[in-house]
Amino acid sequence: MQELIDQIVNNPAASLGVIANLIIIESLLSVDNAAVLATMVMDLPQQQRDKALKYGIWGAYIFRGVAMIFAAFLLGFWWLKPLGGMYLLWLVADQFKDKIGYGERGTIIFKVLSLAGVIFIIKNDGSINEIALWTLRGLAGIFIAYSIYSFSKISDDEEDDGEINKSNNAVYKFFHDKIGTFWSTVILVEIMDMAFSIDNVFAAVAFTPNIILVCIGVFIGILAMRFIAQWFVTLMEKYTFLETAAFVVIAILGIKLMLSIYEHLEPQSEISHFLGSHTADIGISVLTVAIFFIPILTSMLFNFPAKNK
Repeated sequence: MQELIDQIVNNPAASLGVIANLIIIESLLSVDNAAVLATMVMDLPQQQRDKALKYGIWGAYIFRGVAMIFAAFLLGFWWLKPLGGMYLLWLVADQFKDKIGYGERGTIIFKVLSLAGVIFIIKNDGSINEIALWTLRGLAGIFIAYSIYSFSKISDDEEDDGEINKSNNAVYKFFHDKIGTFWSTVILVEIMDMAFSIDNVFAAVAFTPNIILVCIGVFIGILAMRFIAQWFVTLMEKYTFLETAAFVVIAILGIKLMLSIYEHLEPQSEISHFLGSHTADIGISVLTVAIFFIPILTSMLFNFPAKNK
């Protein structure tokens, strides 16, 4: 613990940069999460809609708090980092499947190949429990089998449009007849909150291995989430390209986590030393800030990228 504190004290500028980036990422992810949750409750009456979203906000606070504890667990197992990086890249693949044109089939192929590749690389070299390894392989096998089945069921005119359809959700259908539409929706919202919290913790850990900085940044992000997220909504309505910028940043963080495989396999290489250095942390912080704010600056000055009119 003292070593982590010393890292912060000895590198105050870098530490503040990491915290600022974590707050930005927390807020941007919260904007995207809020948009999904709002879509899920739209079929409820106005009074119930507001109530369901209020439960969703409290769920977000609770699960992000739990996610901070999970962040400490994540940092203790190297092989969870590439899996987290892969998951972030899956989010990016889902986001751009229609814009780039590879569709749902392309997304499934990417998920299967990336998961198979990571599982193949993660071997028992003494750094992972044998039971955990085979459990991981079993879960990966089930997911790959399910993905292949899903791939075979997609027809040319039934590509997924990216929308969340509650009526087709197995959890929602299971609870709907038992406890009604409102509480079924609340349960689905809380499940989505858990999934979103996983996104946040993987993104946070990609910035820095210092768990103190991760907790400070995520905790401030939690407190400011409601207010900063609203500001980002307004900003993203004006500068619609910021959503793309956010997912470019998530892709960079996913790649950084995936590179932890190389750090583990080649710990003595210069590249591994660089990836684990403060220089790399500062570089990632500067790059992510630039990806967000340089386009805003050029849009203000030259209207490129174009603003939303």
